[in-house]
Amino acid sequence: MALDQRSTAILAYLSQSPSYVTPQELMEKFKISKRTAYYDIEKINGWLEENKLPRIEHIRSAGFHLKKETAEEIPERLNHMPKWHYEYSPKERKAWLALYLMARSQALYLENLMEKVRVSRNTVIEDLKELKKELQNFELELQFERAGGYQIKGKEEDKRKVIVYYLQQLLPKQSWQSLLLQLPILFNEQQEEMDPFIFEKMKAIKEIAIESEKELNIRYTDDFLHSLTLRLLLFGKRLTSGKEIVVDPIEKEVLRKTNEYRAAQGIAGKLSKLFEIAFPEDEVFYITKHLLSSRIQFAASLFENNSRHLMKVLAETVSHMVSDFQRYACIFFENRDEVENGLFLHIKSAYYRVLYGLEVDSHLANSIQEKYPDTFRITKKIIDHLQNITGKKVNDEEIALIAIHFGGWLEKMGKKPVSRKSVLLVCNNGIGTSRLLQHQLEGLFSTVDVVDCVSLRDFENNSYEVDFVISTIPLEEKGKPVFVVSPILTEIEKEKLLKKVNAFIGVKPVKAHSVEALLSIIESHADIRDRKNLQRGLREYLYQNPTSSRKEEKPNLSNLLKIQHIQTLESVSDWRKAIQIAAAPLVENRFIETDYVDAMIDVLDKTGPYVVVSPLIAIPHARPQDGVNQLGMSLLQLKNSISFSEKGTHPVKLLIVLAAVDGDSHLKALGELTKILNDKKLKDQLIAAESAEKIYELIQMHAQ
Repeated sequence: MALDQRSTAILAYLSQSPSYVTPQELMEKFKISKRTAYYDIEKINGWLEENKLPRIEHIRSAGFHLKKETAEEIPERLNHMPKWHYEYSPKERKAWLALYLMARSQALYLENLMEKVRVSRNTVIEDLKELKKELQNFELELQFERAGGYQIKGKEEDKRKVIVYYLQQLLPKQSWQSLLLQLPILFNEQQEEMDPFIFEKMKAIKEIAIESEKELNIRYTDDFLHSLTLRLLLFGKRLTSGKEIVVDPIEKEVLRKTNEYRAAQGIAGKLSKLFEIAFPEDEVFYITKHLLSSRIQFAASLFENNSRHLMKVLAETVSHMVSDFQRYACIFFENRDEVENGLFLHIKSAYYRVLYGLEVDSHLANSIQEKYPDTFRITKKIIDHLQNITGKKVNDEEIALIAIHFGGWLEKMGKKPVSRKSVLLVCNNGIGTSRLLQHQLEGLFSTVDVVDCVSLRDFENNSYEVDFVISTIPLEEKGKPVFVVSPILTEIEKEKLLKKVNAFIGVKPVKAHSVEALLSIIESHADIRDRKNLQRGLREYLYQNPTSSRKEEKPNLSNLLKIQHIQTLESVSDWRKAIQIAAAPLVENRFIETDYVDAMIDVLDKTGPYVVVSPLIAIPHARPQDGVNQLGMSLLQLKNSISFSEKGTHPVKLLIVLAAVDGDSHLKALGELTKILNDKKLKDQLIAAESAEKIYELIQMHAQ
């Protein structure tokens, strides 16, 4: 029985879980149906039986579970699984085919490719057709010649982009050891075991990459370190085959001035000895590009590398992105400097990745778009700033990584954990992901303090004084409990982690008699008119699912903008009066305090008319702590426009006051409003509507 990519991942997940895993958890974790979950469990059981291991236990009321002895054997068995026991997914097959063709040192025919990916002739033919389509995106062509077999034709730079692209799809997530076990296919090796020479060369290149960290005073993410090691190995192999890169002369002059160029010179010198071939200057410049585009865990100084002019441009770009994000999301970051510093570190490397076509293919991108659609949408809206300075389109994977950064700060807004127990977070996916996961955990635990986020290498090489560890990858315990989680927590995972950690730190569940205790306290201070319903309400509140409140749907525009909050007027004396009148329904119904109205005006006095989001439209707002009691919106339509600038510019006819209670609960409604305002016809209809009822009707018709 062969395991495919998904069933292998499910088996690894079960081996890491100390308790039963429900079918629902597998369905949410791996995005599969209940039927598929049971089908994969049977496939795994077949594989376990072939390997003389006990089957997965299944208890209907609890779920699936591996015996402890079996679970301990699984990681080793998977790492040393003969390659014919692993069934590649279509995506993996396509990536292996591309890399195998790139590393070829002899003619390759259909039979050779069938042997390597272990599928039928027709399946390989279909895979090659799909690969041919994808290669066209890189301006490359897959050709077949009778004498030379299958070959990829095109410029060397484009071929190397393909190597980087498909490497990112294949890099193992488990460990460095499992990465080494999959190398033979890249070097046309026929034997199952790794050639010791290749193995030693791989280890040497990794050390060379680590030495470059010290020279640049940075720390690569674990994923990028492994990727860079493989890239240098493959680039060196191509160079020994006479496949040299050519770098534009103008680019050379820019690259020559960077610290990364000097680090690349050192790398090239060491690789020359390792491969016993001289590395041309263009290869040094090409390595420089990859160093500039690296994903890093931290940098000693944000401004010590590269030209001051570029750093100034990037800093201005980051500032504009943060300003626009605040404007579109209608929020204020209290620690704006921290937000900008963290984003600058990411944008610096993203700039070079986009500029040189080395953008990431992140396995987190889809999760970010699904779990945080509003944050992703706003980030996509502000990505123009990065596209303007690179002159190139930014892909969704890069946008998702930037959205992680903003998402982390949105989760943090207004939430500060009480330090009772200390936890170390180990994450190998980079700064943005670490920050998002950290803020998810801070929101989940009121008695836990996340003291630091570190990489796997830092964890292995250092000791930390903490109570327990939360990691996105399996770790060996160092005398402290380790809880393994996904980089982006699902609701089921949050609930499960909450139970485990609370059990560890000694948080006791709510006792049954606590409702009666509360009733007794209430009775001693107040008259109870309906004791039975009060008792029921308290019980529902105290015993609700700890994470159920997080599943509540964000209100849409038609629910948030009520008919009684819409007004129309001929004119007002000035923009300050317009804001006061527009906000009046929210004040009257206690959605906001008058302090919030004053805060909106104060902000505009200090920053200017930034709330004018499009011609004739303004969305005034302030911070939640400035006087918001409840999420709400109000609208004022003016027949005669009023200027929102002391210079008489920025005329406005439609004011939508937003009172947000946090960083994201209003984003769905705001997204729907933006969609309506982006439709010129609808926008004109709202501005020209004859009554509040007509405005409300238009919003009801076109909001989701």
